[in-house]
Parts: sequence; structure tokens; C-alpha cells
Amino acid sequence: MRGWIAGKNRTGRHPVTAARSGETLPRNPPDEPAGDEGVTMTKMIGHVEYANDEKEATELLIAYSDEIGLPWGVIPLAKWAASVRIAHTESDKNGLVAAKKTLDDDLFEQRRAERVAAREAAIEGQGDSLVKAAGAKTLAGSLLAQCQHHYGQANNPSFTFGPGMSEADYAAFQTEWSELGELADERGYDQFTDFYALDIQNKAALGKKQVGDTLATRGWQGNVFVTILGARFNAHIDIKKKK
Repeated sequence: MRGWIAGKNRTGRHPVTAARSGETLPRNPPDEPAGDEGVTMTKMIGHVEYANDEKEATELLIAYSDEIGLPWGVIPLAKWAASVRIAHTESDKNGLVAAKKTLDDDLFEQRRAERVAAREAAIEGQGDSLVKAAGAKTLAGSLLAQCQHHYGQANNPSFTFGPGMSEADYAAFQTEWSELGELADERGYDQFTDFYALDIQNKAALGKKQVGDTLATRGWQGNVFVTILGARFNAHIDIKKKK
């Protein structure tokens, strides 16, 4: 493996030089004769372990990516080259431990992306159908699409929706939201349930003026709910009261 790593990758370009093109690494290096080529001797500077050079850093990180189950061949080459530099470039923030953490982070992001894709696919059929029925540009369609997105991303299910509404607009929206729930029932959609909207409340008067641990405050608000596969979403809508 030593000669391949030190020279060019399967595309015929050096791994670090090719990083500028946005390529990914080939999934498997070419076959090479066995021997003592894979022996590595890292160096210690203070309490930090480094690879001696780019070649050794690449060998060590390939081995580590295989160990943690990260397909190193699909890592964008620019990110891989950055990890290799961290492994062998002396700096108070670099070293092998720091380089391996970049691969741990890549693995976390890859698995998160897989979970998101699975969650989005699970509700795509019913969700897209309801949004289309409501009208993507309507308030009900827009809110449902946002809830659908938050479910897929596993975001906070409690959030503020839109720039605010007048009392009359909110009353009309309550009806629109309720009708969307009825449509979901009529179609037998069991992934999107419990559509309802509370009447306007003065959150400050109810002792709910503060927004979590932030400096933001609440005044008059409406709350709109929907449950997606057991996860209840609560959209806060600020109400513009007449003065």
C-alpha cells in the first residue's frame, strides 16, 4: 500500500492535489504485494502523537476508518485531505487523536443523514399528499410542510411559525387547520393525527412570558398542534392585537 499512497490514487492524481477537484477517494486501493510496507512509526511531541508524514497519516487513518465502520472511499477528498494534514502537521490543535475525531464526526454525520432519510421517506407519501391538498402556499400547507421537515430532521417540535397573524386571520386559520385534519381522517392517514388549534391566550398573563432560557418574551399567542407518528408538534403563532 505504501507506494500507492505515496504516489497517485486510482484516478491518476495525488490524493491531496486532487482534493481541489472535490473528488472522492477510490473505494479500494490497488492490490500490492504483502511485506513490511504497512509498518508505521509515529512520533510524540510533548503528549501529542503525530504521523511522520502524509503517507503514514493516510495509512493510519484508512485503518481507523475501517475500524469504526466508516467507508473511507466515499469521504469527499477535500475532507480526507484535511484529516490527513491534521494527523501529521504539528500544531496545538492537531495530531492523530484530533484527526481521528474528524472521522468520528464524519461517521456521526453519515449515520444522522441515513436516519433523516429514513424518517423523511416514512412520512413522504401522506405528508406530501396533505400539503398538496391544502396548497403549498397556504398557511395550513406551509405549516404542515414545516412540521414534516422538523420530523424528518428530528428538530425541536415546539417552534414559532410565521411573522404573526391578526385575530381574524388566526380564527380563519383555526378552521383551515381543522379541515385539514378532517381530510387526513377521510383519507385514512394514520401518520398525521390530532390536528387542533387553541384559542388565543395571553402568555404573559399566564406566567409563560419567557421563551425557554432566552431573553425573548411572549405576548398574545395561538398554538397549533399536529402529531406525526407519535411526535406532537406545537407551533406558536404570535397574534397582532388591535390597539
